[in-house]
Amino acid sequence: MVLIMIIAFMMLAYRIFVRRLIREKELLHETEMQHQKSMLDLSISIQEKERKRIATMLHDDVGNKLNILSVWINNPDSWNSVRSREVITQQMPVLIETTRNISHSLYPANLERVGLILTLSELITNVESSLKINLIVIHKYESSDIAVEVQVYRIIQEFMSNVLKHAGASEMNIHLRNSSNKLRILVTDNGKGFDTGIIKRGMGLGNIEFRLNSLNADFKWKSVIGKGSRLIISIPQNEQ
Repeated sequence: MVLIMIIAFMMLAYRIFVRRLIREKELLHETEMQHQKSMLDLSISIQEKERKRIATMLHDDVGNKLNILSVWINNPDSWNSVRSREVITQQMPVLIETTRNISHSLYPANLERVGLILTLSELITNVESSLKINLIVIHKYESSDIAVEVQVYRIIQEFMSNVLKHAGASEMNIHLRNSSNKLRILVTDNGKGFDTGIIKRGMGLGNIEFRLNSLNADFKWKSVIGKGSRLIISIPQNEQ
């Protein structure tokens, strides 16, 4: 009798264990599906914002400048005027530069030609009048897969954009280091800091996390109100 009760108890415990295991597996699957949906929603949101930004640049910058040139070019009375030549001479370089900037925002073509370090240096030069940025390369940097470097460039670009818009910082530091089979990055600023609990609610920092997740990177935000912020990143790399 006792043996039967023990066996019955063991069978009951086993059934409970199996049910719990199945339920945990279902919950894990639901969580993974929800995470994938969240990542997809974020990806769509990022793409839509980027399309809107590019459309605005094309309309407000390129479109308006082309309209100005069109007015002067389509006015026969102005063809031989000094003022007409001045306007066209002034607007054409600006239009070319604006088009170049839009092209660069779509894809940093220089990356493939000159590499990540020089492309970042160019980006830093473009904003040096507004923010002091120090690029520190520890040891000799070895180029990564181009797809990884594009994402790294975008992450640093997004961080820089947020520092310029929100941080009120005077200085930003970018540390890059190849270590074993990982690319380690530390980005810091001396701005006003932020509550790390609101990362996904605004300031574009969710875009950074999306890119980091796509690289299977380990990362950590550290920020203290009034004492700046930092982003610590470790990206796995395939051994050459």
